[in-house]
Amino acid sequence: MVSIFNFNNPYKKDRVYREMNIFAEIITLMKKFALSFTLLFILLVFQSFAQRTIEKQNLLWTRYLLKVRISDQYLFRHEVEERTYWFPWRQHQVVLRSLLERKLGQGWSVGGGFTYFQHSLPNSPVGEVIQKKLELRPQLELIYQQSITSKLILQHRYWYEWRFFQKEPQGFEHVANRVRYRLELSYIPHPKITLKAFDEIHLHLASTITSNVFDQNRVGGSIIFMPEPNFGLELGYLNWYQQKPSGKDFYSRNITRITLHHQLKFAKK
Repeated sequence: MVSIFNFNNPYKKDRVYREMNIFAEIITLMKKFALSFTLLFILLVFQSFAQRTIEKQNLLWTRYLLKVRISDQYLFRHEVEERTYWFPWRQHQVVLRSLLERKLGQGWSVGGGFTYFQHSLPNSPVGEVIQKKLELRPQLELIYQQSITSKLILQHRYWYEWRFFQKEPQGFEHVANRVRYRLELSYIPHPKITLKAFDEIHLHLASTITSNVFDQNRVGGSIIFMPEPNFGLELGYLNWYQQKPSGKDFYSRNITRITLHHQLKFAKK
């Protein structure tokens, strides 16, 4: 009897050749699959870019920001902001926001507040305003601030918002919850001057919105000049990149922002 474990055995050679042929066929099929998958992926990427449209807009935001130091632990913030298109000019939004902040220690603070929004629709500077839609936003805030050096400060800000939109003929309906995270770096070259750079992302959670879980991203910077301890001006720029409700199209808004800072202090010395 001829042993099948003998390498010179013809049965062994045939078996090895068959296995090698099968292995070669598998490799060929895998290459074809990888090539087909790559081509399909490239096609889908090009198709998504072909279907995406980005609408560019220019806006001007003017804001009054009031900070009232109630005590060493509590700070009240209130802001009023008008957001308008320019070139051509038309109102876009009016924002009123109030928030009470409490220090927790070791760089942490928490807060809670409320925001009133008035949207002038449609979201386009061309044409007349055909509707002014209201939005109400209760919100929570968590901040962690760390001093890298005496002049360099890094801040992490987390917001959680409940979004209620006006519905016809009356009342409001809960449309979405949204989480926001902002990373901000501040540099203080002079006691009266502060330079800031930031990036903030907005994500929809637990909402009826299914096409744009990613809502928007804001990136920008500013310079703050405080000639007096309780009064100052801020000039900034930000790009507001926002996904439209369709989920495929986007706004890219170039925004110039002017802020009047006003600070009051009622805390006992």
